[in-house]
Amino acid sequence: MSIVEIIGFIITLVAIALAARAHVLTWPLQLVASLLYVGLFLQYNLFGEATLQGVYAVLAIYGWWQWRGGASASPEPIRYLSRKEWLCLNGVGILITAGVSTLQIQFLPTDVPILDSSIFVFGLIAQWMQAKKRMENWPYWIVLNLLASGVYVYKTLYVTALLYVLLAALAVWGWRNWRAQLAAGSV
Repeated sequence: MSIVEIIGFIITLVAIALAARAHVLTWPLQLVASLLYVGLFLQYNLFGEATLQGVYAVLAIYGWWQWRGGASASPEPIRYLSRKEWLCLNGVGILITAGVSTLQIQFLPTDVPILDSSIFVFGLIAQWMQAKKRMENWPYWIVLNLLASGVYVYKTLYVTALLYVLLAALAVWGWRNWRAQLAAGSV
């Protein structure tokens, strides 16, 4: 356990609690937390997750811009993916996961290439969905956070494993909040 892991833990919890409320300040906090976790994951040879955190940092800027209204006068509304969007995202996600796993097996000293690659690819998809305020981001986060938690226990990152279990619980809360906001027409 390091001070970076503890600070990342706290900032991430606050950021996701804000995301569950569809609050724009989630994004600058996610940016800071992502940058902290890049360094931590590199220390543990979790290359996919380190890269994912770097991309999350970039997507945090994008999400911040989207949620503030971007180029339009109004912020992004919460909505569901179409069936075609869902099929496309998952099909591409599976193909890219296979490719990234193969690259990790061939070139990187990781002992969890398939899990690391799956979390990386589908984490990108979930983060994009969150930035675009697509309802489906929450079930993706629930599954990904629980999967990642198991990887972190295996890697002895116990505080981060606990964080990801808590993030899965926050994702359930976020899913419920967004559904309630959508049903009430407040978004």
